[in-house]
Amino acid sequence: MESPLNSMLRDLLDRDSVRDLVVRFANAFDLRDWSALRACLAAEIFVDYSAFRGEPPATITADSYVAARISALSALRTQHLSTNHQVTLAGDRAECFSAFLIHRVAPAAPAGADTLDTAGHYWHGCARTPDGWRIDRIRQTVLWTRGTPEVHGAFRTPA
Repeated sequence: MESPLNSMLRDLLDRDSVRDLVVRFANAFDLRDWSALRACLAAEIFVDYSAFRGEPPATITADSYVAARISALSALRTQHLSTNHQVTLAGDRAECFSAFLIHRVAPAAPAGADTLDTAGHYWHGCARTPDGWRIDRIRQTVLWTRGTPEVHGAFRTPA
């Protein structure tokens, strides 16, 4: 049987690992480190960006998630700020509730129509795997958005 001290230490280490995972996930977007982004994800992930994009929640592969972000963000410079991480553990599952602010700038867009900022909350569901914690659920809620939505690739109409 695990001692209370060992249990507390394991929980602290797990919470820190999940927070680190969520921060690495956010930083990977800004660094355009797509392999690091992929390494944060389970093979399949449930995504719910309906509050931002209006698309229905779905389960998709991690590879298709990364490919969609490469396409949508290719013409942008971004800064993903992730804070107020509140981690809840339940065995080999964890949830990280956090606040975010995402700045997006499209250098090629006309001045005044070159930014899109979004603030809100993320719920990242995580699973312990043999390779460490991985994100397998992402839900985003939006508190506010300001700027030009077409800056984001998900809202651009094909040429």
